[in-house]
Amino acid sequence: MGSMRRVWQNWWMQIAGGILIAIIAVLPWLWIGEEDRSILPLASNDALGLIIVFTLTSLLGSWFVRRVGRGRAGFTVVSAVGLFLGMLGLGAQGIYATNPAAFSGKLTQASVTQLWVFGALLVLSQAWYFLSAKLRLPVATLFYATMTVSVSYWLQIIASLVAGAQSYYIYLWYAGPLVLGLILGFVGFLRASNLIFWVLALAIQWVMPAVVESAARVIQSNVGFAQGLRAFGNGFGTAIAEVAWQTPLLVSLATAMLTSVIIVIVRKVRRR
Repeated sequence: MGSMRRVWQNWWMQIAGGILIAIIAVLPWLWIGEEDRSILPLASNDALGLIIVFTLTSLLGSWFVRRVGRGRAGFTVVSAVGLFLGMLGLGAQGIYATNPAAFSGKLTQASVTQLWVFGALLVLSQAWYFLSAKLRLPVATLFYATMTVSVSYWLQIIASLVAGAQSYYIYLWYAGPLVLGLILGFVGFLRASNLIFWVLALAIQWVMPAVVESAARVIQSNVGFAQGLRAFGNGFGTAIAEVAWQTPLLVSLATAMLTSVIIVIVRKVRRR
């Protein structure tokens, strides 16, 4: 493991790592892509996919920094450059595939919308990446709770493309709660303040599917800001009532408790 960390100390490897994370996030669309088509999901017909890609890059990038870079500032910044370049390349390919004349200054309305949505999501994903990578883990769990839902969506998309995997489709929805449970397990429950973050993170996890799907519908509707806010509120109110929260909650809690207990036991054994 030490030799692996030494490999990642090179700045160019950190940039390559960020680009690789962007490629992993967009892998399902690479799979189903066609020649002369955008690899990156388009805001006009797959806003949900676009949100998933950006959210997953922030989640994986943050894990990369914490696990491999041990949260160092230089590692975080250089890896962010890789993430930025990877997403920028995918965004440029998408614009060129749908409107080659865009690079000559001839932008269609669809290209303008794609650029606005792409730019906004890029800024938000970079902000979430830095916050989840640099904040103390108990606080960062609140940001992780907004992102782990992307794991569920991403795996379900993969399952829909693999023959015979559709039978596991519904169970893959619990992958996100499982990931959040692992993160909460590392936070621990021995401090009362940590339990507050547990409750907040689980509440955020509950509402995120409704938030993501409502936001995707608003983006695809291509309406103005004020009308979009009203549509988001109406869509969120309907979607939150349909979210099945009990099983994901139990999965997260069970995983968190089990992980916390295992960590406590391992630490006690090492002290002896």
